Amino acid sequence: MLRRNRSLWALAAAPVGLSLVSVAVALGLVIEYATPIHGFVSGWIPVLEAGSWYEWLWVGPARVVLALLGTLLFLAAAGLSLVLGFLVAKLLSSPILDTLSERVERIVSGQPVEAGTGLRGVLRDAGASMWNELRRLLFFVGVWAAIFALAAVVPGAQLLAAPAMIGFTILFLPLDYAGYALDRRRVPFRSRRVWVVGNLPRMLGFGSSAFVTALVPGLNFLLIPILVAAGTLLALRHPPASEAERVA
Repeated sequence: MLRRNRSLWALAAAPVGLSLVSVAVALGLVIEYATPIHGFVSGWIPVLEAGSWYEWLWVGPARVVLALLGTLLFLAAAGLSLVLGFLVAKLLSSPILDTLSERVERIVSGQPVEAGTGLRGVLRDAGASMWNELRRLLFFVGVWAAIFALAAVVPGAQLLAAPAMIGFTILFLPLDYAGYALDRRRVPFRSRRVWVVGNLPRMLGFGSSAFVTALVPGLNFLLIPILVAAGTLLALRHPPASEAERVA
């Protein structure tokens, strides 16, 4: 859709630029604090010792496996940091992305979408877009912080922290990128969570694709406008049940 409709290109360009800056900052922080991050995610891994030469027959391979596990956990943490960087870029560009989502909906449905008129209306819509996006980001960071805190105080919980963060992130991404279309319909946040859980296979597919794309160099910088368009289509083609339908 973005490739076919050149009218969307200008709206897609600004989030791409912000993504470049945000990912560069996130990558710089990961490099700067690589040692502490690796220590946190792999600090629970035991250091195996051999008391005699024959014990190395199993201690040696076990050390290799544990070292690989620590590396995988570090890479998972780095990937999560990049996803967070994209979410920050999405927050900063949320008024533009809201307009992009609105135009995608207009192209698909052929029906006008309500929008603010005049400078006051534009500012009001921009403020509402940023506030809604900030609420989603705070929810995301709050869950991450809870998992991080649990892993910090419970011995051995670091093993589950990275998979739990990845699983939550994958389910959060469709909730976030469909948010603009759902905001226009004033769908309550609780109903959105029910929508994600009720369409779990589809949401896992969307979130997994988005998460993997965020790790692909080059392609990840195009991630935000693509996923906003995709999230809008997701909300249009598979909308949440209305409150009236749920009560009935």
